[in-house]
Amino acid sequence: MTPRHHNPGNPIRLELGGEKITAFSISALSTYALLPELNCAFDMGDCLLEAVPIDRVFVTHPHGDHTRCLFRHEALRRLMGMPPPTYYVPEETREGFVQLADAWRRLERVRDANFTPPRIEGLKAGDVVPLHRQLSLKTFPVHHTAPSLGYTLFDVRKKLKAEYHGWPGAELARLRREGVAFEEESWLPRLTFIGDSTIQTLYDQPHVGESRVLFLEVTFLLDDERELAQRRGHTHVDGLVKFLRDCPDVLRNEHIVLKHFSMRYDKATIRSVLKAKLPAGFMERVHIMI
Repeated sequence: MTPRHHNPGNPIRLELGGEKITAFSISALSTYALLPELNCAFDMGDCLLEAVPIDRVFVTHPHGDHTRCLFRHEALRRLMGMPPPTYYVPEETREGFVQLADAWRRLERVRDANFTPPRIEGLKAGDVVPLHRQLSLKTFPVHHTAPSLGYTLFDVRKKLKAEYHGWPGAELARLRREGVAFEEESWLPRLTFIGDSTIQTLYDQPHVGESRVLFLEVTFLLDDERELAQRRGHTHVDGLVKFLRDCPDVLRNEHIVLKHFSMRYDKATIRSVLKAKLPAGFMERVHIMI
């Protein structure tokens, strides 16, 4: 009998740091994270019906357990009369996804007159995607065996420059009419999603520790799997333990979601190994996605 935590149709529902998230992640099976209130998703290893209204999907890398239902998502939207979605992918993989979208269309025998292709946008590390006036997303590079990106959502706010604090509203209105810039933008990291990755990403991208919520993979747990983790471009729990010793002040996140565990583990093994190896203070902020 298939373990309940190996069913991609049985997601985990989280409310963390003000975010409502529906997600699933088991290595080789499926990974996705839906944020319907923000109208975006990360990866699409499976396509729940509740994912269909989401317009934007940010793909971490092209492996099938993260992408195989991308064009199922597009087809369901088309069937329901919705406009084409936008898929954001690492730039090096864009052409492959364009070809895959065309192959999917031809296999389904969708008539050209009835078909508007999804928008597939290639992104590079450091690119910024505005989602709406007060929310933007920024990419960063991730270490894996395929071209990969991580994503951070930012609340973007306007605030008065220090020299204008205390100025009356009428004076600020006058400055606005005169074209004087008396405000500056404040970017507050809200949520970071890392797909498959080695621990090296945390050493290279310490800013991920500033988000309220961090999604982080820990695929391998057993002592004899350290070399396997490195070879396959994944994180072993011992690597995370070492990172916490080396950089104790980096991961300041309020909530850390550990995900993408190997299919070979049952729930009891995952919980017991994490509890035994990771510091108790760190585990107080951890949510185990099983």
